[in-house]
Amino acid sequence: MTARPIHKRCASWLAALLAFTLVAAACGGGGDDGETQPAQAVETTETAAPAAPDQAPVDGGGEESPAPAEPDDEPLVAPVDTTTTTTPPDDGEAAVEAPAEPEPQFGGTLRVAVEAESDGLNPAANNFAVSAYVMTYPVFDPVAYWNTQGQWIPYLAESFTPIDDGQSWQMKLRDGVRFHDGTPLGADDVIATFNAQLADPIVSLAVRPYYPEDLSVALVRIDDLTVQFNPVDKFGFFPQFITSQLGMIAPSEWLAAAAEDPQLNQHPVGTGPFMIESRTQDEVTVLVRNPDYWAADMTDIYLDRIEVYPITDTVIAAERVAAGDIDLMVTSNSDAILTLRDSEGVQTIENVRSSEDFAMMNTQMAPFDDIRARQALTHATDRDAYVALIRQGVSPPADTMFHPDLIWHNPDVKQESNMPELAGPLVAAYCADFPANCSGGKINMELQYSGPSVAQTRIADLLVDSWDPYFNVTEQELLQDDHILEVALGLYNVVTWRQFGAVDPDNDVLWIECRAISFISLNWPRDCDEERDALMYEQRATNDLDRRVEIWHWIQENLRDSYTYVFFNHANWTIGAGDHVQNICGQTSPDGVELFCNNQGRVQLHQVWLS
Repeated sequence: MTARPIHKRCASWLAALLAFTLVAAACGGGGDDGETQPAQAVETTETAAPAAPDQAPVDGGGEESPAPAEPDDEPLVAPVDTTTTTTPPDDGEAAVEAPAEPEPQFGGTLRVAVEAESDGLNPAANNFAVSAYVMTYPVFDPVAYWNTQGQWIPYLAESFTPIDDGQSWQMKLRDGVRFHDGTPLGADDVIATFNAQLADPIVSLAVRPYYPEDLSVALVRIDDLTVQFNPVDKFGFFPQFITSQLGMIAPSEWLAAAAEDPQLNQHPVGTGPFMIESRTQDEVTVLVRNPDYWAADMTDIYLDRIEVYPITDTVIAAERVAAGDIDLMVTSNSDAILTLRDSEGVQTIENVRSSEDFAMMNTQMAPFDDIRARQALTHATDRDAYVALIRQGVSPPADTMFHPDLIWHNPDVKQESNMPELAGPLVAAYCADFPANCSGGKINMELQYSGPSVAQTRIADLLVDSWDPYFNVTEQELLQDDHILEVALGLYNVVTWRQFGAVDPDNDVLWIECRAISFISLNWPRDCDEERDALMYEQRATNDLDRRVEIWHWIQENLRDSYTYVFFNHANWTIGAGDHVQNICGQTSPDGVELFCNNQGRVQLHQVWLS
């Protein structure tokens, strides 16, 4: 393969599309591992909170306590249980007894480093990855979110009611909520936000597949505070679909104005506890406390100000956290994590259960349209060296799309890498049938990645070294926009990627379903299996956990046998902060329900305080 000319406007458009679902690394766009990394900003669903048998509303009044956490020796349903570490004492000294818990303090400025900038902060028109969520969760209250057990809960919404056994869902908003501009929140704002999402050529790709062709019946106004969603699929747990930016509501008049003047996308109007004071892209975004926050009598907001700085070199960001001129950062880069761990006065909150790194093959382009070529590449890959040399012991090896601690993980599925002795016969058979695709007895292929990136070059060197006995590898380093465009258009052989690991696996259906394959495909390998689709839609419709687990165990076997992914490791998403930053994982909903902390690096900051 050779580099293909790309119209720059098209490249920028599609890069924005996939920034909505991806965080691309290296060249200033994301984590500096250099891999294109989904941040799961496009949520299909997140995690199941079983509907009551009588289909009564699920409300946010706190009448039902959250389900108890799983025992330590039981598998987890969601990738919760983050691990908090602190710097060990020097020179083998005994650990000092922990001081008494300090009292919360009001006031102060939290300085946050993010690994990338966002093109804008309008949830109906821009493309949210981890960095954008850091800036927008304080500005927008999502209609639903997750508790610490990984179950969805009402947040800005008062209740969700399933209709016809989950074929439709009614959402009732809280009364008395006001936007930053003083206008009241109502059903018309939900509908206006939904229509703005559908009108946007980027965001609509995350919305349209889940609703009927007649979009006029997709979302219906019931009364001033109630709307009804009518998705094309039956959902046992639809509210999870709107726990992301798709559940952030903006006022209808502001949305109309932003459609006419895109500059308004940089200064969104939400309902949240913080407001945008100023924003200079690529430099700093400043949030200040909302003095008229609707939930102020239910939720203590401690900080006066949050300043968000894009620092694309996350090792430098980690060093600044250690030096004390940055208070908090989020990263998945191994070098940055090691820097944070080794720094005095720094805490880390780490989660290794919420996404996977892997190589991905295009099944609709030679040579990997032939399963023998995909098998050979899988067998030849030195995953163990990747984990040791690239991840440096920070992230554990992966065999499937689920961490072994999770109930969804199929322990019988093993990654078929580090088996180079099996690659040779497959390559010989392929080259005998397709000699034009081979040279010197080896299969010709291209490895594509984004750059320039020192980290990605290291990864490419390691992979090429393990593949070299069986493949003639041409490396193609592209700028991030061009790289993402080519992957979405299917103009690649092999890329390194990050994906999967959502709170609920239904969130990952988007990446592997047949209907995501089109001219622009979100099923990146373009691998269609109708039996797999039928089972995925079956598990989406039910709250029967045992059946859902059975289906996802089968899906892992199916993906293993399709040889479309070569899994490397479970990514380590780490929040690093000075020890003076308090309550990072103690955020609560307006009803006092404690929230999930550190899901793929996304963290709420509205109740953080500084000691």
